[in-house]
Amino acid sequence: MDLVDVVVVGAGPAGFMAAITAARRGRRTVLLEKNERPGLKILISGGGRCNLTTTRSGSDLESQYGVRRGRFLRHALRSFQPAALREFIEAAGVLLREEDLEKLFPVSQRARDVVDALVRMSIDAGVGLRTRAAVRTVERAGERFVVHGAGGALAAASVVLATGGLSYPKTGATGDGYPICRAFGHTVTATFPALAPLAVDTPWVRDLQGIVVTGPTITAIAANGEVLLERRRPILFTHKGLSGPAPMDLAGDVEEQRGRAAVRFDFAPEFARDELEQEWLRAAAQHGARGAASLLPAGLPERLRDALLAIAGADTTLASLSRDARRRLLEAVKNTRVPVARSLGFDHAEVTRGGVALDEIDPRTMQSRRQPGLFVCGELLDVDGPIGGFNFQAAFATGRLAGLHA
Repeated sequence: MDLVDVVVVGAGPAGFMAAITAARRGRRTVLLEKNERPGLKILISGGGRCNLTTTRSGSDLESQYGVRRGRFLRHALRSFQPAALREFIEAAGVLLREEDLEKLFPVSQRARDVVDALVRMSIDAGVGLRTRAAVRTVERAGERFVVHGAGGALAAASVVLATGGLSYPKTGATGDGYPICRAFGHTVTATFPALAPLAVDTPWVRDLQGIVVTGPTITAIAANGEVLLERRRPILFTHKGLSGPAPMDLAGDVEEQRGRAAVRFDFAPEFARDELEQEWLRAAAQHGARGAASLLPAGLPERLRDALLAIAGADTTLASLSRDARRRLLEAVKNTRVPVARSLGFDHAEVTRGGVALDEIDPRTMQSRRQPGLFVCGELLDVDGPIGGFNFQAAFATGRLAGLHA
């Protein structure tokens, strides 16, 4: 049985970062990956281009994860900001550039370059990278851990679990870390697909397949009417429902409602309802011969405008538009709701909502409060953020802390 200082389980962003950081400290480190190739989730991210991180920072960055998760991540994110991650990757020869929505991608537009850089840095730091090395169990034996897996047994002073969650199971993400954490007394909170397209059965939504809008807001609504999350980012209508950054950001909140959620559209968020109605009344008084479609925001695609008129039963001229029809059209523009029971699931989810309970992990070190020497980082934690590189940033930052202390 080989004896090392640190065993890191999972060669994704968190695992790579933990292993590189630990090895650079002089720790004898082995990185175990069950797949034939490391970094599969990195390779498919951003459509194969790898949205590595964001340009946001400080409290603005932390707020993207929500109050509870942002508070937990504060130390990790402030000690390793997106600018530091950019410097880390560019020092390995992969230049990054900023794109829409504050995203950072490799200039080469190849996710493979990021994985290759992480492999190079691992080798240069002295990490023993082993693939096809699935881990079955991790046990405590005296003062050390024993890691049992496909490649035999390893004894280590510290173990870092960076096995990921359940999203994109085709990359090998099958929740392997959860039973290991439970065996050491950890709570694993309920898990849900997050950052996934939404399944919507409402016909008019599916009929708009292929349309993209950027101006409206979309809001996840709980069964009791509570506002869960609002986004004003691109929305893509598809043959299965809704995709794009805004709807995908809502997926975790929708899934947590267990089939009882809805989404609300506001197609004119820059106007209050009363303000918009007064503007419409002035338009009707001055241009009665025009169609009611002229009242709708100019930036909306024609097919969407037609759908809103049909929903309101208001496809007529301004002069003929009754008070009730006008109110229905206002409702369609400002408060159209459709039920959304679920997302398209883990096969299409970019990240997992839920995981190892945060109050059981020291946020300054990522060390377990249940078992000294055991570290948990990345998507295995109950941490998720919106689309835009936030989840990779959290993974790299928490992996770094684990590597600094393992």
